[in-house]
Amino acid sequence: MNALVRAVQPIVQTRVIRSSLVVDGNELHQAPLVNALVRTGVANVKGVQDGSRAVAALRDQSWDAVFLDLDVQDITGMQLVDILVDRGSKAGVVIMSSQPSRLLHAASGYARARGLNVIGALRKPLEPQAIRDLIDDFSLSQGVAARGVSLSTPLPDLSAEALRHALMAQEIKPYFQPQHNASNGALRGAEVLARWHRADGTVLCPDVFLPAFERAGLLESLTNYMLACAFETMSTDAHGSGRLLAINVPATVARSTHWAQSIADLAGVAGVDPGRVVIEITEDGGALCNAALSGAVTQLRLRRFQCAIDDFGSGDSSLDRLLCVPFNEIKINRSMLQQAREHPHARSVLASIIAMGKQLVATVVAEGIEDEEDLQMVRNLGCHVTQGYLHGRPMSRAAYMGYLLRSGNR
Repeated sequence: MNALVRAVQPIVQTRVIRSSLVVDGNELHQAPLVNALVRTGVANVKGVQDGSRAVAALRDQSWDAVFLDLDVQDITGMQLVDILVDRGSKAGVVIMSSQPSRLLHAASGYARARGLNVIGALRKPLEPQAIRDLIDDFSLSQGVAARGVSLSTPLPDLSAEALRHALMAQEIKPYFQPQHNASNGALRGAEVLARWHRADGTVLCPDVFLPAFERAGLLESLTNYMLACAFETMSTDAHGSGRLLAINVPATVARSTHWAQSIADLAGVAGVDPGRVVIEITEDGGALCNAALSGAVTQLRLRRFQCAIDDFGSGDSSLDRLLCVPFNEIKINRSMLQQAREHPHARSVLASIIAMGKQLVATVVAEGIEDEEDLQMVRNLGCHVTQGYLHGRPMSRAAYMGYLLRSGNR
């Protein structure tokens, strides 16, 4: 199967790719790709077979999309990545190669880290459907940006007053993404996620507005607000008895036993069983947070909360944090699952993490489960809990109540 890594989700239908450069050292591979791009409606497609011509093409014109073969001989694809970066290219970049998938994966990761808009990584020879999928996804995401609705760019600086107003006016609302038992499909509960419903009708995800709250020193206020929303949902939910709710907490917020006790007090006032609450500590703050975090998590555990290390494997201090903080749940980042779908080395890493979690007698949660193949893979590896689009996208409270009812006693 060709390795296809999608970087965007379709939002609106539009066609914005007008020009595409194909750099491929193999003419037998290049010609079908150029023809496929023309058939999808790209008006200006140029194919080149060596690095020097690629450099000239990049100098002469700005391209909406660049298909870049790693195996170009005179100038490698990696060098062309650096050239694209140096030119400040805004093109959607597709990395291609006949090399082993691990090299393809590493190259695309490098290009992303340098700031390129990598929309996919494809094993050669390319399949026409994979090309169409990439163009559709890239075009759709660009259509959102053209309309001024950004899903990934952080908001410009907002005043602390505006952010406080968003909380006070309850413009930021809890959404719920279901979690299921991997072995039997039973509904375990949900993760609570923040969505900002702005006055202009747009709905923003946390990646967009969290930096503004952090700059304003209001992360703790936002965190406590989301915890209060979760507790209120649990205390008034007649159908979710026994279900868990997981709430994200930045490590820089969970910095003391005093804070941990304040959360226990908040749960007590709401009449919520702490055993039904999972505090997911996000991968931020670095190793300097770990000592204070160990005290906060210990206090939460003593008060019977479940505590998870979130996005395990995505930060620099995951193992250090796991060693000194008494988590009883490990949550595996969706990016690791995406890599494990196509790369054997990533699948081995995923299997090792799950095995380690089981040895630590910790619940292992995999997020990013998109289809039955994903579910079967993590189930076979021994994962305990799954979360992702296969079960459901993040949904409003009303929709989640309906989901609970439909799930019944499963």
